Amino acid sequence: MLPIPEKIIESIEAIHLPTMPQTLLRFMQMADDENVSIADLTTLAGRDPALTAQVLTVANSALLRGRGESKDLAHSLAGIGTRLTRLMAACLVIQHVFSQPCDNQEYDFGGFWGHSLRVAEVSRAIAVEIRYQNIEEAYCAGLLHNIGQLLLLGGMKERYGLLLAASSDESALRAQEMKELGTNHSAVGAWLIDKWAFSSFMADAVLFHQSAADEIVAADTLSQIIWSAHKICHHYRESDPLQHEQDADFTAVHAMLGVNATAVFTLFQYSALRVARSAAALGITEAGDARTFPFASAISPLIMRHTSKNNNSAYMQMAEIVHDLAMLQPLQRLFASLQSEDEMLLSIREAAWLLFGPGPLAFLMLQPEKTVLSGARFSGQPVLLEQIKIMLDSDQSLAVDVALGKKPHAATFALDCSAPISLADVQIARILRCEGLLYVPLKNRAGTIGLMVYGASASRYARLTKSLRLMTRFAEMAATSLEDWRKKQEYEQSVTAKLTQNFARHARTLIDEAANPLGIVKNYLEIVRKRVPDQGTTWHEIDIIGEEISRVTEIIGRISDGVDEKTVVGGLDINNLIEGMFVLHGDSLFSSRGIKVEKNLEAGLSAVACDRDRIRQILYYLWKNASEATAAGGYFAISTHDNINQDGRFYIEIRMSDTGPGLPAEVMLHLFRTTAPDNGRSGQVGLGLTIVAALVKQIDGRIMCQSKTGRGTRYSILIPKNGTD
Repeated sequence: MLPIPEKIIESIEAIHLPTMPQTLLRFMQMADDENVSIADLTTLAGRDPALTAQVLTVANSALLRGRGESKDLAHSLAGIGTRLTRLMAACLVIQHVFSQPCDNQEYDFGGFWGHSLRVAEVSRAIAVEIRYQNIEEAYCAGLLHNIGQLLLLGGMKERYGLLLAASSDESALRAQEMKELGTNHSAVGAWLIDKWAFSSFMADAVLFHQSAADEIVAADTLSQIIWSAHKICHHYRESDPLQHEQDADFTAVHAMLGVNATAVFTLFQYSALRVARSAAALGITEAGDARTFPFASAISPLIMRHTSKNNNSAYMQMAEIVHDLAMLQPLQRLFASLQSEDEMLLSIREAAWLLFGPGPLAFLMLQPEKTVLSGARFSGQPVLLEQIKIMLDSDQSLAVDVALGKKPHAATFALDCSAPISLADVQIARILRCEGLLYVPLKNRAGTIGLMVYGASASRYARLTKSLRLMTRFAEMAATSLEDWRKKQEYEQSVTAKLTQNFARHARTLIDEAANPLGIVKNYLEIVRKRVPDQGTTWHEIDIIGEEISRVTEIIGRISDGVDEKTVVGGLDINNLIEGMFVLHGDSLFSSRGIKVEKNLEAGLSAVACDRDRIRQILYYLWKNASEATAAGGYFAISTHDNINQDGRFYIEIRMSDTGPGLPAEVMLHLFRTTAPDNGRSGQVGLGLTIVAALVKQIDGRIMCQSKTGRGTRYSILIPKNGTD
C-alpha cells in the first residue's frame, strides 16, 4: 500500500468530512423524530458518502467495537442506537456550520456526490447481477471509493483546495496529489476504512479502483466490482453502449465479471435514474460538466445560480439550529438537575421571562387520557386554570389547533386565525389579566405534551413575533426536559416497586419458615411446664419465654400483613415489663459479668397506653450499653417514678445509672442527634443512642442523659401518661 506521509495523517486524523448540507439537515431532522425507522435513516445516510463514512466510523469506533464489526449502514445505525445517532447528527451540524466555507470559498459537492452515488448504485447492480455474497458491502465500497478527497479537503482545506482548482479531471487530480502530497486520495480513503478493522476487502477496493486493467484482474471480486463500476460511470452517462463494446476497460469487465457492454449500459441507466430521483428528493443540482470532485463554486457563476441557493438555504437553517442549541444548552443542563416537575415548570417560566421579557405565562398540559388540555398544577400558576378543560376533538379554540399540530403557533391577535377565539381563550386571557394570548407548543420527540401560553398586549405580541423561532426552540427544549424527567421518575418508581415486590416475596418466604419453629418451641414449652413442678419462679420464667415467643410471632404477623403501626390496646404495666426483662436478660447482661443490680420500682405505678415493644427496645439498648461499659464489681441501678410533671404534662419516669467510665466526648457532642465517628465501641454506642432517641420520639416521650468521665452515666426516660392529673 502506498505510504501516507505523517504530516498528511496528522491533517486528516480528525476525520472531518464535508457533507452535503441538504442531506445533513434532513438526517438531523429525521434522527430527532421518534417515529422514523432505522430503514429510513439508512436510506438517507446511504445517499451521502461523507455521512456514510461518519456512521461507519462511529459504529466501528473503540467505544462500540465490542458489539462486532458493522460493514453496512443498517447494522451500524442499529448498533449506534437512537441517542448516539441524535448526538452524532447534532455534532455534525455544529461541525459543518462552523467549518464552512473551506478556505473562505463555497464548494460545490454536486459532481462528487452524483458520481459517488452512481458508482455505488452500479456496484450494487453488478453485485446483484453476479450474485455477489454481500450486496450492501459492494454499495458502501462504491459510495466511499473517493472518500479520500473529502478527508483531504476537510483536513487540509486551502492546500488541497488549490490542487482541486488546478485539476481538470480525476486523473489530473491524482497526478497533482502525488506531486504535492506524496500520496493520493485512493490511499487516504483506504487508510480510513482500515481504521474500521473490517474483515473484508473494502479498503482494497477503494485503494485499487484506479488501477490498470491488467492489474485488477488479479484482485478480489469486490475490488473488481468497484473498479468496473468506476470505469463504467467515467466512460459515459448516456452514450451508445456499442461504441464502448471494444474498449479495453469494458473487455476487462466482461472478462472478469461476465457482464457485456449492453448489460453494462442497462445497469448504468437504471442507476442514473435512481440517482436523479435522490437528487430531486434532496434538492441537489449537479454541475453541468464532468467534474467528479469538489470544486470552488465561485469559478462558475452559472453553477452558483444552480447550487448556491439550495446550499445557502440549508446552511442558514443549520446555522439557526446551532445558534439556538448553543444558547439553550445551559438551560437544558439546569433543568436536568431539578428535582420535581413543580420546580421545573417554575424554572421554565422564569427562563421565558428572562428570554422574552416580562409578562404572564401559563402552561396547558395534555392530560393522561390525551383528549383534554387543562391548566398544569404547580405553585406558580393560577389555580383557576386547572378548571379550564379544552377538548381536543373541538375546533373552537386556537389552543386545539396548536396542540394538534395544525399550526406551529397561534395568537388571538393574528388576523388569519384558523379557528375562532373561543370562550376558553377569553377565560384564560382574563385569568392571566391580559389583552390576548400566544400559544406555543410544548413538543418533544414523541409529540405534543402541552402548550406554553404567553399573555400579551398587542404591542408585546408584536415584539414576541420577532422571537418566535427561538420561542419554539425553547419550548421544544423545555418539553424534552419535562418528558425526560417524567421518564426518569417512572423508571425509578418501577425499580422501587420491583424491589419492594421482591423484598415482600422474600420476606413472606422467611416469615413462613420462621413461624413453624416458633410454634413448635411454644408448644414444647407447654409440655415442659407440665412436666416441671411449680417451684416459685420456674413457671413464671417459662411463661415469660412463652410471652416473648408470642410477641415475636405477632411482630412477624404484622410484617406479613404489611402493617406498619399497631394499635395500643389497654394499659402497659412498666414495672411488670421491667421485671420480665430481668428474667430474660438479667443474668446474661449483669449477673454473669459480676455487675450488681439495684431495683427500686415504685408500687402502684400507673398503667400507660404505650407500645410494649418500643419500651422493650429502649430498655434493652440502654441496658446493653451499661453492661458493656461497667466493669465487674460495679453496679447498675434502675427505678420507676409516677406523676413526674414536665411543662404541665405528667409522665412515668424510668431512671437508670451505671458506674461505667462515662460516655466519650464525641458521643456526648452528637447525643441523640446523629452517629458518632465509627471508632470502635464509641461509634456503636452513638448509633444505639440515636435509635433510642428515635424510639422515644415515637412514643411522644422525652429522654435526658448525664455523664461524666470516670463517674458513670445516668438516663431519665419520661413516658407520657394517658392524661394529666
